[in-house]
Amino acid sequence: MSRIVLSNVRVNGVGDPQAVTVANGRIAAVGPAPADLGPADRVEDLGGQIVLPGFVDGHAHADKSLWGEPWIRRTSEPITMDQMFDDMLQQWAETTTPVAKRARAFLDKCVAYGSTSIRTFVDVAPEIGLDGIQGMFQVREEMTGLTDLQIVAFPQLGILRKPGTAELLEEALRLGADAVGGLDPAGVDGDAARQLDIVFGLADRYQVSVDFHAHESGELGIWLIERIAERVKALGMQGKVSLCDVFSLAEPTPAQLAHLGSVLAEADIAVAVGVHGLLPVPDVKALHAMGVRMCLGSDSARSRWSPWGEGDILARAMFMAYKRYWRTDDDLEFALSMGTTLGRAVLGAPRCDIKEGDVADLVVLPGEALGEIVVTPPERTLVMKDGRIVARSGALVP
Repeated sequence: MSRIVLSNVRVNGVGDPQAVTVANGRIAAVGPAPADLGPADRVEDLGGQIVLPGFVDGHAHADKSLWGEPWIRRTSEPITMDQMFDDMLQQWAETTTPVAKRARAFLDKCVAYGSTSIRTFVDVAPEIGLDGIQGMFQVREEMTGLTDLQIVAFPQLGILRKPGTAELLEEALRLGADAVGGLDPAGVDGDAARQLDIVFGLADRYQVSVDFHAHESGELGIWLIERIAERVKALGMQGKVSLCDVFSLAEPTPAQLAHLGSVLAEADIAVAVGVHGLLPVPDVKALHAMGVRMCLGSDSARSRWSPWGEGDILARAMFMAYKRYWRTDDDLEFALSMGTTLGRAVLGAPRCDIKEGDVADLVVLPGEALGEIVVTPPERTLVMKDGRIVARSGALVP
């Protein structure tokens, strides 16, 4: 049995350097380096760097990515949902590079940044059919062993406002999508109950999870989360439903925050925090204390909508901490945990606390302390997925 020994690393950035020994995709030991090293064993001396659990991206849009494409000049204003829909359709019409190639270029960067589990939303609409889904299925197969890629069939243009979308969502699930998405049941489709009927009906029929984009804000957004929670409990889907872009969590009153935290925790609905430029970051520490499961998401992937998006979850932790104006190391470390251990629980990834028996999804990077790497994210020295080194110094291993 050959082993990889990550020698001279500081586990989660604390304590003296030690060795993490990996065999058969799992952590075999944490402590002194093995005394019985053989010719088949491989030692990586990492000079006292930090080793962390692999990062988790709970909200990506790889099919929209223009990573690697020529830069496009963005001129559309203002940023409204209708304008975004138009931009998306224009991108699908004008971009000739196959989805699989564009998405793979972006996701390779995500892996090089240390993301060992990724959930990506894939557009489904009558204008584009299942081209995005088919392309992402190809990418999922190609990237086996590099990252765990979950595909959400996503009605980016709505469901009811685009007849035929519900049937396309069902076909995507039949072909192998991992989850079904929803989008602004009231604001986009204008009939929340009917959209929830469709989305939860498909999830129940195909026994998949659900992930809603929830841009409705204020009292409407709160009402919709309550309705989603009712469906979750009625169908026994606790732990299988997530929300992202939850605008109603951006600026709630203290009473509204307490109420939403209670609703989300009771239904075990998870939240992916995307750190939007236009909105305050939710009070994630308060939500965590109330029992709400959370992760981070990279969201935009440099599309026609937006020039932003590089797929780096550590940078996303930095942005979140900056917007919350977190200064203490405890707070900075909490931001990091949302991209690692807390995120793994949201996506259902195997445990990785860097203890014996854990899956060896690991990222190694230079730094003196966890707070430092959040404030100034360094290049990733090494990324390991299921016990195999898949990236070094910011690039995939050939």
